[in-house]
Amino acid sequence: MKTILHITSSARADSSYSTNLGKEIIDRIRKKYGSISVITWDLVDTPPPLYTHEMVQGFYTPVDMPDYRSIKTLAYANDLIERINAADMLVISTPMHNFGISSHLKAWIDQLVRFGVTYTYDDTGNRVGLIADKDVYLAIASGGIQSSSPVQDYVADYLAAVFRTYVGITKIQTYRIEGTAFPNFSPDYNAILADFPH
Repeated sequence: MKTILHITSSARADSSYSTNLGKEIIDRIRKKYGSISVITWDLVDTPPPLYTHEMVQGFYTPVDMPDYRSIKTLAYANDLIERINAADMLVISTPMHNFGISSHLKAWIDQLVRFGVTYTYDDTGNRVGLIADKDVYLAIASGGIQSSSPVQDYVADYLAAVFRTYVGITKIQTYRIEGTAFPNFSPDYNAILADFPH
């Protein structure tokens, strides 16, 4: 059975377009694989902690130190890694806020990326991700039409770069629901997910 971790980060709750797009993606995955297990992690209901001086010190403590697992400021980050390792796929839902990801998701990313845990360096000095063999689906909602905007993509490109460079996950697919701020907007999930692999 495939396990999906659905990470939601919109303050709109059940009316969130990004969250609902993520659910539609999960429905497609269910049709593809049959029985699946879905774990939803709402970052608005349980906000990730922001950096503190003590937390940053903990992040840079060598992982082979005897008391590493007992560092209190790493509790959230350690739980995050356990949840990711237990999942086969990640569905990440985020609205576009001021051209970027939601602040909740950014704080989650800051808890995710850790030297010696999600990435290291090889003998040539290049970064090597330590978590691989997972699929990531991005469900992005924007009020405008980002795909035809001259503004650089600071959401999908950013998330893909983080997962590829600092985690090691390269199988990333992006789906967008756009124009949500337009009058009489109604989502067409079949069109948005028309190229979803069967």
